[in-house]
Amino acid sequence: MPTLWLFDIEPHEQRYTSEWQKHLPPQLRKAMSASASSWDLQIISGIQTTGNTTPGAFLNFAESTTYKAAQIAKFSAIVQAGGVTDGDRLLFTDAWHLGVIQCRYMADLLDIDLSIDVMWHAGSYDPWDILARKITDQTWSRAFEVAVYCAADRNYFATSFHRDMFLDAVGAAEPQKAQIVGWPMEYLGSFFQGRREGTTKDTILFPHRISPEKQPEIMQLLEPMLPEYRVCFAQEKSLTKQQYHEELARSVAVFSANQQETLGIGVYEGLLNGAVPIVPHRLSYPEVYPTLGYPSDWTTSLAAAGANAANLIDFIHRQISDYTAHSLAGRAQWASKFFNGSELYASVLR
Repeated sequence: MPTLWLFDIEPHEQRYTSEWQKHLPPQLRKAMSASASSWDLQIISGIQTTGNTTPGAFLNFAESTTYKAAQIAKFSAIVQAGGVTDGDRLLFTDAWHLGVIQCRYMADLLDIDLSIDVMWHAGSYDPWDILARKITDQTWSRAFEVAVYCAADRNYFATSFHRDMFLDAVGAAEPQKAQIVGWPMEYLGSFFQGRREGTTKDTILFPHRISPEKQPEIMQLLEPMLPEYRVCFAQEKSLTKQQYHEELARSVAVFSANQQETLGIGVYEGLLNGAVPIVPHRLSYPEVYPTLGYPSDWTTSLAAAGANAANLIDFIHRQISDYTAHSLAGRAQWASKFFNGSELYASVLR
């Protein structure tokens, strides 16, 4: 029986990685039980972490390095002991992982028929990502991203927008290695059932990181023009997942002016809670939330938002008044295919 070795992401309470650590293994096991072939699942986790992220970032960069190094050490010891055999497969839930290269190194030099699959979230190939903004010489980071892509047998992306951006930026020689599979977040469908009942809907939620690519200053500009609503910047608070879900339940709308978005999880969570998406017509949004976006040029910068503030306020009011619970449920149903792991599982368990 082959083994799927799952390299997980360190859990962070304010990101979805804590949810993945809890829900992805049972979702994979369920897919395995329905697979034509028998599989064993083994999870490669790192060391205990604080759960805190670097300000404005998805991860804690030092802790992430320590966590991933521990995963490499743990898996290398298993290889050394003969616990990894031909036909096994690795799934890295974060492609930006030195372990991808190290595991390909071991597989090739030790003659192990080992398949490696990786999931891409972000990287220096995206000009708005923190890696692109902080790394002044991207020669090494782009080379690393190409190396990971080539070392992997299959590279997974949640949306066409993300895959195309990656391939255009890195010029990967084997585009057939890139697959669009959505993200394994079907567990979200059960999170919010009944939560909206009896909850006052009085909030416009900004669910994104407080960082330049998310442009929180645009929502701050608009806040005084929306006195009838409570505006919540979720990431300004150290919210538990439960508290964040309570903010979602209160939300009548979810606002984005993002310059970087490869999927749009916060907006989808808002939809599941009956909140209207207020999103620009750019990035992954037209793919995941078609016909819902406002003109992209309204929020290309704070100056653009200031010039179009009246248009934005009018758009927000119209969206909130026009969409019914039924129509929002339909939008959520459309978007749900991007938050379902069935295509990922079918590919990984091929």
